[in-house]
Amino acid sequence: MVNLSDAVRLLRAQRKELSDQLDAVDKALAALGEPRSVPRPGSSEGNSEGAPGETVTEVLPTKLKPPRKLSDEHRHALKEGRRKARNSKDVAAGRARDIPDPRPGLASASSADDRRPRLVKQAKR
Repeated sequence: MVNLSDAVRLLRAQRKELSDQLDAVDKALAALGEPRSVPRPGSSEGNSEGAPGETVTEVLPTKLKPPRKLSDEHRHALKEGRRKARNSKDVAAGRARDIPDPRPGLASASSADDRRPRLVKQAKR
C-alpha cells in the first residue's frame, strides 16, 4: 500500500518550490515596471498561504486585422506565373519543350466576340 504521508509531503514540497518560482517571476515583472495589475482571483477566497497583496497582470485582448484575400484575377495571374516558371525550369533541365506564348498581335478567338482581330490591315479608302 502507498504511504500517503510521503505523497502529501512530496506534493507540498513541489507546491512550495513552484510558489517560490512564481514569486520570483512577480518580482521580475515588478522590476520591469509593469503598468497594470489586478488582484489574483484565488487570493481573497481564504487562501492562507498566499500573500494578500499578490497581483496578476491584466491581459488585454489583441485586435486582429481580417485576413487579406486576393482577387480572382490576381490569384489566376499568380498561378499562371508559377506555371510558367515551372515550365521554364523543366525546359532548362531538358524535361519539357518550350511552350511559345500566343502571338501578341492578335486577340484570341474566345475574346474576339464576333469582332475582327485587333491588328488587321485596313483597306485604303
